[in-house]
Amino acid sequence: MRASLSAGRRCDPIACSSTPAAPSRLAQVSEPRGQATSTAKRSRGSASTRETTCRATPPSIGCAAIRIRHGFTVRRVLFGAPEPALGPSLCEKGDVTLNDLLRVFWRRKLLIVIVTLAVVIPSYAATKLVKKQYESTATIALIPKQNDIVFFGLLDTISPYYADAATSHATLSQARQLVGINLCNTSVETFKGTPIMKIHARCSSPRLAQLTAAGVAQALLNRDQNGELQIHSVNLIMADPAALPTAPVFPRTKLTLLVAFLLGLGLGLGAALLRESLTTKVESADDLAAVSGLPVFAEIPAETAILKLHSPEDLATNARLRVVAEALRDLRTNLLFTDESTRSIVVTSPDGSHGKTTVAFGLAATLARAGTRTLLVDADLRRGRVAELLVLQRTPGLMDVLLGEVPLEEAVRHTNDGLDVLVGGRRSADPVELLTNEFPSLLARLELVAKAGVAVRRHVRTAIERLELISVKPTAAVLNYSLAVRGSSYYVRPTGEEDGQTRTQRLSEKRRARR
Repeated sequence: MRASLSAGRRCDPIACSSTPAAPSRLAQVSEPRGQATSTAKRSRGSASTRETTCRATPPSIGCAAIRIRHGFTVRRVLFGAPEPALGPSLCEKGDVTLNDLLRVFWRRKLLIVIVTLAVVIPSYAATKLVKKQYESTATIALIPKQNDIVFFGLLDTISPYYADAATSHATLSQARQLVGINLCNTSVETFKGTPIMKIHARCSSPRLAQLTAAGVAQALLNRDQNGELQIHSVNLIMADPAALPTAPVFPRTKLTLLVAFLLGLGLGLGAALLRESLTTKVESADDLAAVSGLPVFAEIPAETAILKLHSPEDLATNARLRVVAEALRDLRTNLLFTDESTRSIVVTSPDGSHGKTTVAFGLAATLARAGTRTLLVDADLRRGRVAELLVLQRTPGLMDVLLGEVPLEEAVRHTNDGLDVLVGGRRSADPVELLTNEFPSLLARLELVAKAGVAVRRHVRTAIERLELISVKPTAAVLNYSLAVRGSSYYVRPTGEEDGQTRTQRLSEKRRARR
């Protein structure tokens, strides 16, 4: 295609085809799905002017006749869908680096966020639903009656005794009598090598927790003073009375949320890695390049407005399609600068519904708007939809030309944008044999189109392998409906004329109002 834009060169038709079939004689043939063809012819004496003509990929007799009459060569771009075969085709990845992990996490960020929120939100709700617990603590110190050094050596033996006495039935009964109400849950904490003992009382009422801790501590002191504990060398004193708690000790909302967030984040990262390892779909340009082993020449953005594309002019007039047009220009540029001798391009896909018809039409329209007379041929004789896309009658078309019922010149439709179209014609149940005999040496260059989130990796690999069986090596791949390409206001509003006019009108109105 690059030759069509350089001085003194000629451009051949661009054709589009669907399912590659078995080779016939010396030709690599595919079951055409739709073709875009473009031709260019220049006079030797003029390098500044260019006449580009557009022809379909004709049957052998029609093609020979056109070459004799008009003296131009044919360049065909086929887009087609080799039917997938069963077999393993998952891409094999090498050592995973930190950048690879970060790329996976960024791609699966929505899954990570969902899993994290799925853990954090129930945890937060649980902290609001459970009953709050308050805790009050009374501290008791064990003091020897005399300066007895042996006492400190026996602390670890004496302290557990007093701890058991604090939670005994007798102590709790006296505490209940002192408080006058039922007690909260009580526990005693001792510290190794330290004459300190803490009495904890926990319940849903702050006041009741304070009364319980104070009552148990006082009951234990009373029993010690009365000699009921039978350790006469030790005195118990109240080191710190029970205070009224002001904040609950359970649940700890901040700590709970922190733990839930870390747990959810870890589960989310694990889910992202698991999803990435188990996925069978092509979701990014990197996936497509890894599976197919081809360079990705373009990423067509996921823009629903492309469903309303019916003419090359729509790519320039529809603001929402300008980012799509930019992606198609990237595809055209990459194709033209890859090989100057390109004369035929095939656009194919692993199976149906990947957008190869739309990509072929967009590529043909982009070439036509660049000054190259281009022919779009719908060679999908089973399910072609170029006629419906451009709102044209389905007959006469390619099928009628191949059968010799209609001359090629009568079947080609001309548009004002320099794009000529040869629709598929009437549908055929089994057009493989006909196309195999009439389309020799069709696959000069092949572009593989895969729809993001739809293309199965195994199908992509199988399509590549089937093409290699007929000695066809695809040139590049195109990722259609890519979510990684976002619409840019730079292309949605290529000029600021409207904004400038609006500002000018507003300034004029303000000046008039001041006058």
